[in-house]
Amino acid sequence: MPIDDFSNSKNPYKSSIGLRSLIIPILVSLALIWVFNRPLTALSLFGYRVTGSFIHSSYMGIKDAQREAADLLSAQRTASRLEAANKALTIKNIELKSQIDKIADYEKALSFKNNFNYQTIFARILGRSPDSWHKQIIIDKGSKDGVVVGRGVLTEKGIVGQVTKVGYGSSIVQLVFNPEWRMGVKIARLNQYGVLNGNYPEHAFLQFITVDSEVAVGDEIVTSGICIDVDNCPYPENFPVGKVVEVKHDPNVVDLVVKVQFYEDLGSIREVFILSPKAVKHGQTES
Repeated sequence: MPIDDFSNSKNPYKSSIGLRSLIIPILVSLALIWVFNRPLTALSLFGYRVTGSFIHSSYMGIKDAQREAADLLSAQRTASRLEAANKALTIKNIELKSQIDKIADYEKALSFKNNFNYQTIFARILGRSPDSWHKQIIIDKGSKDGVVVGRGVLTEKGIVGQVTKVGYGSSIVQLVFNPEWRMGVKIARLNQYGVLNGNYPEHAFLQFITVDSEVAVGDEIVTSGICIDVDNCPYPENFPVGKVVEVKHDPNVVDLVVKVQFYEDLGSIREVFILSPKAVKHGQTES
């Protein structure tokens, strides 16, 4: 065989070496791609997880905020309802207390009226004049009820004042606070007489008590029962008025200065009794 023919003919051994030289680089390339591709996949997965966790946390935070806002709104509505209910209960409690006080007042009035030896007319206070609050009150009884001018007004505790004006269904009562008001009284322990003079807002003064009097702090002051018209006295005799709270001698005046505190709190009274025209005792008949 010629040499040229031999050199150009196919050599199986040489072809196999060439194929191998191609496979090895391909395998190495694939290995390198696989090696270098793994960290990138892991990093992508980590990023996905972080992003997903952040989104989930943000979503849950929003849901929690919405739930807290809804709870707060519900709590505010509940608080508003409770506050309204509490106000309603407070008003109801005030109304009930007022009713209880009225019942208690009526019970005291009934007890006093039944045990008092003189006929009286029960009356409630309608109001006071702003410019003469301490001087007079308006009551809900008038001429149609038998009230007449000059009658004494009192409570179970003591003297309140005297009727000065009478209308058909209401009357005006001058209070013992009024500086223009005066009445005859006596010191119960000493049976010593004097004149009591109103002096709002201070205590009343007991006048015409001589310096040699034995009057002392704590002595009870009662009505004198001395009247021009014995059958028509404005007050019953020996009815309580107040008590002595101070006794002193003023060198500038002849008599002792005797301060008297009224038994009745005229600023809080709601009901009074008016002595009927002849103030006859129970069991007697009017002449």
